[in-house]
Amino acid sequence: MKNFWNGFGQGRHLACRQAGLATPTILFFFLAASASSAAPQLILSTTTINPGSTLRVEVDDISPGEKLKAVFCGKSYAFFPVGPNAQRALIGIKLGSTPGTFPLKTRRAGAPNAEVPGLAPINVTVASRTYTIENINLPPAKNKLVPAEGKESALIHKTSRILSTHQQWEGAFMPPVPGVEIAPFGLQRLHNGTEAAGFHNGIDLRAPAGTPVAAANAGVIVMTHAFKAHGRTLMINHGQGVMTIYLHMQSFAVKPGQTVTKGQTVGKVGSSGVSTGAHIHWQVFVHGVPVDPKEWQETEF
Repeated sequence: MKNFWNGFGQGRHLACRQAGLATPTILFFFLAASASSAAPQLILSTTTINPGSTLRVEVDDISPGEKLKAVFCGKSYAFFPVGPNAQRALIGIKLGSTPGTFPLKTRRAGAPNAEVPGLAPINVTVASRTYTIENINLPPAKNKLVPAEGKESALIHKTSRILSTHQQWEGAFMPPVPGVEIAPFGLQRLHNGTEAAGFHNGIDLRAPAGTPVAAANAGVIVMTHAFKAHGRTLMINHGQGVMTIYLHMQSFAVKPGQTVTKGQTVGKVGSSGVSTGAHIHWQVFVHGVPVDPKEWQETEF
């Protein structure tokens, strides 16, 4: 079996809302019940996961012709090749997930109940998480923009679920600016003390207006749009369900359809939309689910 873990250890579906990845210190190997050395193996990054993280699932020693999917909490996730006889699926776990233990199943794609011989379901525990509440006082002019968030978020979410088969990213992701973190991932936010603003799904980095914004990794630009609430917003498709998004920008230096490299300048820092000062809000999506960007900075998926 090949070693695919290149430094991995560094670093409202109400009935079954998903959760995120605790930083692993041990790799969990689940071996097929067979004496054959060629029996498939199911490898998980962890079996206990926190909301807001990414679960990595790999099947090793599998025929290249097999097309697989992982099924977890009622949703399916495609596997993609990561070697001659290995395939990987990534599962983003939602903030606000209900704690509990749920089976992760491996199935043949296109056949909902077709099990893969030797790969039994594995239970994954979604841990509980405590959320810090943060209040932001918005001036009247900015507060008037808030009602636009819902419609804008729906469009962003739809775009974030684009699925392309080719992995364009390589290695760990980099922060888009070398700024000071002013708001971490996973906060529960209020506006003006009373208006629930949901979870903070990314990281806010303070930087002077006009500071170049870098692509966190290689990919294709799939959105450059001037929204009312989110401000000037840019999204990069890194392939296989992974996206990054950059909000409140001053300007763009790229266009949709353009391929970019890791570290390439894609625009400038601003304070457009519902923002009280110059900064970049950036976040990572895995199949449309926002996950902690720091995990992607510290771990090579």
